[in-house]
Amino acid sequence: MTEAEETSCEEMDEELIRLRSLLFQREIDTLNRLNAKLADPEVQTERVASVIAEALAVRAAKDERLRISLEPTIEKVVTSFVRSSPQEFVNVFFPIMGPAIRKSLGESFRGMLQEFSKSLEMSFSWKGLRWRLEAMRSGRPFSEIVLLRTLVYRVEEVYFIHSATGITLMHEANEGVDAQDEGMVAAMLTAIQDFVQDSFTGGGSGQLESLRHGDHLIIVEKRPQAYLACIVRGSPPLNFAEQCRVCLDRLLVSYARELAAFDGDSEPFESGKILLTQLMQSRFVDDDRGIPWWTTALIVGFILLGAAGFGYMRYLDYQEEQIRLAAEEQTRVQSLALESGRWAGIDLLREEPGLVVVSVRPLGAAPWEVTCLKDELAQSAEQTLRAGGHDPGDYILTVVPAVSYEQSIVRRRVEAAIKPPQEVRMRFDDAGTLHLSGTAPTEWTLEARRKAQALPGVKNVEVTELFDPRMTRLARMTKEVASVSVEFPSGKDTPVPEDVPKLNKAVDTLVEIAKMAESMGMSASLTVYGHADATGTDKRNYEISQARARTIAAMLYARGSSMPVALYGMGADYASSGGNREDQSSRRIELHVRLVQASTASLDGIVH
Repeated sequence: MTEAEETSCEEMDEELIRLRSLLFQREIDTLNRLNAKLADPEVQTERVASVIAEALAVRAAKDERLRISLEPTIEKVVTSFVRSSPQEFVNVFFPIMGPAIRKSLGESFRGMLQEFSKSLEMSFSWKGLRWRLEAMRSGRPFSEIVLLRTLVYRVEEVYFIHSATGITLMHEANEGVDAQDEGMVAAMLTAIQDFVQDSFTGGGSGQLESLRHGDHLIIVEKRPQAYLACIVRGSPPLNFAEQCRVCLDRLLVSYARELAAFDGDSEPFESGKILLTQLMQSRFVDDDRGIPWWTTALIVGFILLGAAGFGYMRYLDYQEEQIRLAAEEQTRVQSLALESGRWAGIDLLREEPGLVVVSVRPLGAAPWEVTCLKDELAQSAEQTLRAGGHDPGDYILTVVPAVSYEQSIVRRRVEAAIKPPQEVRMRFDDAGTLHLSGTAPTEWTLEARRKAQALPGVKNVEVTELFDPRMTRLARMTKEVASVSVEFPSGKDTPVPEDVPKLNKAVDTLVEIAKMAESMGMSASLTVYGHADATGTDKRNYEISQARARTIAAMLYARGSSMPVALYGMGADYASSGGNREDQSSRRIELHVRLVQASTASLDGIVH
């Protein structure tokens, strides 16, 4: 294949590549964007987060597998929380557990104090000495002897038992009582009632109401659903049986549904023990004795102490009256000073940039009503007063949003909008024009000018003093590319060996120019002119010159650049002058780079 044929084939391939780019470039870009989104974990996370709540709700409504799968994780989280933050766990559950714990400790402590008080009282009396000797002779504890000698009655245990099954539903025992096995006691009581029912009532409606054993009396109140059994030491009052009936009726009403559906589980009845505790009563012999002489003396002492306190309080009232009169005079003087200080605070508000005091309503010592206009970037009225040493509580401030055109506020507004880099300086002139100077990227300059021009208080934006260092480098690289001289052998579209490094460097510079221009919001394009000497025919010279231009485009695209390239074969139209038709310097290429702003914003006054 001749050189011309090879050149023609390469030209056709190049045209096909350009045709495919023109026809399908939009679809290729769309596919690339979709692949980028699918490969981005943040995008996938956001998509999952948008539907995770509904997905969990749907899954939980279908079956229990979601709950089963989450239980181990939640259990580990709770366990870790309790171990790592026990104080937080206590803070959460204390409102629930605290009252129950306090009640239990209170009841225990109250019973302990009662027994201790009774034992202490009896230890220092003749009767107590006799009981202590009796305890030594009998080998029984002194506290038990005191209890036996002073006790009138005490309810030691209360059982709430299911009538049909004889199962204990609730049980409560007094402090210091050795409670027996609940199930055994309930079974014995049920058996005794059945025995009495069968043996003595002849199948009638009678029932066992009480049973005496030594010092203990068992009082029974029975209903078809359940019955109540109270074990009492001593002799209870006559109305105690009525109290038992009232308690039983309350239990039957409160737990009617649970009794009807009872299947042997007594846990649903645990909350009713508070009703049983109302029956845990006790009474001692000394409870009704008269008031001792020392108690009367103590009461008289309290009365005398109260009279002395009343006289002292009257003396204090007299002193307070004198102090009040002096304070009123001092208040009058202070009110004058207060009014003067508050007017000073108003003046401070009027001097603050961005604040305009509209009205002031003095109300004496009460907070003054102040209405003012405020720009959103101005310091708040409260901060202004506090910074000046005034109390904001002395004023009732009504703030109305407004836009301030004071230069300091306009400057804050501009800084908040454009966020200038440290290298950029701002200046306002008397005409309201904003001058920006220093160094900044071109794309920031365009965006800053657009935003600043839309702000209240900015009439114009001047950016001629802003400089982008990248523009100098871009211009330098463009000149370097334009100055590259690459020559070709006769009839060839590949450079002479000594010019290949220069061509590679020029192509690398073109790739860098395209990337830098894109980062600056610009687009770069390349125009390649191919030349030939005058040794061949005009057609041959045009073909080889165009092939040499395509060589540059092929090298550029091989490096992944998407810079637009325009190719022109100039033939021998611009061959060097002279009699030598085979001129090496005429077999060359020319490179010209053109930069265009990609956005619609103007670069006037920015590109230097």
